[in-house]
Amino acid sequence: MKAAQSSVADAVVPISYAVKGQQHAHALAAYKSTFPSKEVQTNLLNLLLLFLADHHGCVERAALVDTWTHVTVVPSTRGRQGEHPLRALIGSHLRAFPWVQLTANSRVPADLRAFHPDRFTAASPDLVGAHVLLLDDTWTTGARVQAAAYALKQAGASRVAAVVLGRHVNPGYGGWKPILNAIKDQPYRQEICAVHG
Repeated sequence: MKAAQSSVADAVVPISYAVKGQQHAHALAAYKSTFPSKEVQTNLLNLLLLFLADHHGCVERAALVDTWTHVTVVPSTRGRQGEHPLRALIGSHLRAFPWVQLTANSRVPADLRAFHPDRFTAASPDLVGAHVLLLDDTWTTGARVQAAAYALKQAGASRVAAVVLGRHVNPGYGGWKPILNAIKDQPYRQEICAVHG
C-alpha cells in the first residue's frame, strides 16, 4: 500500500456513520436486496443528493480540485449481475458529469479485505487530468474504494475524492468504543460534514 499511496483517493468523505444493527446500516444493506423498499431507496438517494448539494465544495477543497469532471461508483465484487444498485439509484441525477466505467477483475478474490492494485480497471479513454468524484455505499476497510481510486489514477485521473454513504461501525469491536461514545447523543446533522465539522 505504501508505494501506491499517492495513487489512492485524495480525500475520503463519509456522509454518516452506519452502526451495525442500526437504521442507516440496515438501509445500506436493504437497498441492494432483490426487492428493495422504495422508501429506503428514496431516503438514501435524498441523503446523497442533499449532501452533494450542500457539501460538494467541502469535498472539492479537501481533494484540492476546482470542480469535478467525471463521476463513478465503486463496482460490486460479489458477482452481482447488471448495473450496480448505487448507479441505478442515482440514475440521471448526476447527468452533468460523464460516467466512468469501472470493472472488477474476476481474478482478484471477491472477499479480499486488503488493498489490491488490480482489483478494478477503468475503461474510459478520456481520464487524463480528470477530477473524479467516486461514490460508494459503505466503507468498511476502505480497500475497495482505494483500489477503485488507484485504477482511476492509473487510467490518467489526476485527483479522486470518494464520498461514502456510510462508514461501517461494528460495536462488537472494542476499538470503536471511543467513537461510539462520542456520537451516541449526536444525531445526523445535514449542515455538518466530515471535512469541516
